[in-house]
Amino acid sequence: MLEEMKPKTLVNWLILAAVVYLLFPFDLVPDLLGPVGRIDDLAVIAFLVWFYKRHVSQLRHANPDGSGEAGADTGTQGARAGEKARPKAFDPHAVLGIPRSASAAEVQTAYRTRMQEYHPDKVAHLGVALQTLAHEKSQEIQRAYRQLRS
Repeated sequence: MLEEMKPKTLVNWLILAAVVYLLFPFDLVPDLLGPVGRIDDLAVIAFLVWFYKRHVSQLRHANPDGSGEAGADTGTQGARAGEKARPKAFDPHAVLGIPRSASAAEVQTAYRTRMQEYHPDKVAHLGVALQTLAHEKSQEIQRAYRQLRS
């Protein structure tokens, strides 16, 4: 459940939990003892901060594009607040890693080389995320080859 929760929603719930624990009269160490009674409150808040940071770092590790959210839209990953996302122009030469002056033989060689790297059958044992990435990359490579071949 928490893995699917956005960081902003999670922080709101954690703040609510911290405030309720601070105001709740029954604690591990009673609040009636003065400053000593707030030690457990600070420990709980420190735990919630640690939990939040751990959760966000796991999201960033799972989404290396920097979006910080599970299932984030990758089309707007570079956009700032208030800016419209611009789609990148498709450059078949950059996809195949060849210069613009490449001959037809060089295009075919680059296509075969790139397809050997990213063919989905070559990465079938590496997990679903890498299989999906390889599938997307192989489709880009095929699209680039079709554009340059014609």
